[in-house]
Amino acid sequence: MTQRVDESRRRLLALVAGAPVLGVALAACGTDPRPKAAPGPRAPLDADVKLRWRAVHSEQTLLALHAATVAAHPDLTAQLQPLTAHHDEHLAALRADGPLPYGAGDGAPAAAPQVAAEPGAALAAVAEAERTAADACVLASLAAAGPRLAAVLASIAASEAGHRVVLT
Repeated sequence: MTQRVDESRRRLLALVAGAPVLGVALAACGTDPRPKAAPGPRAPLDADVKLRWRAVHSEQTLLALHAATVAAHPDLTAQLQPLTAHHDEHLAALRADGPLPYGAGDGAPAAAPQVAAEPGAALAAVAEAERTAADACVLASLAAAGPRLAAVLASIAASEAGHRVVLT
């Protein structure tokens, strides 16, 4: 009987001792093809990182719209250039908090924005995009857990709301 207990005890100890090795081996077999922002295990994205990622994407979209509008209507360059510089500053502030996951913030959005043929309509479209982005930043600043991110998002929202006023 003691031999049977010893044998059961040995099996249990072998199983317990081998469990971490098995866990590491199984964890290494993940099939997630997404690139990581930094080496190490994946952690779930916290809400502030998601808010920052969305804000970066929004700024890139606005920058692409500004560039497309200036390309289609060069006479609007003087009016849009200072606002474009603000969006570059917004991106720098959002990226200052560290890397974003999955390559976010590495370039401009994939789709090229459509620009109206008439300069006034094109400018109105930029003003509307600024208003939409400002509204989204207000909501994001209210949802942000970190005070620094909330302040940055609120500042961006105020700037974009001001852009709309300047353009209309």
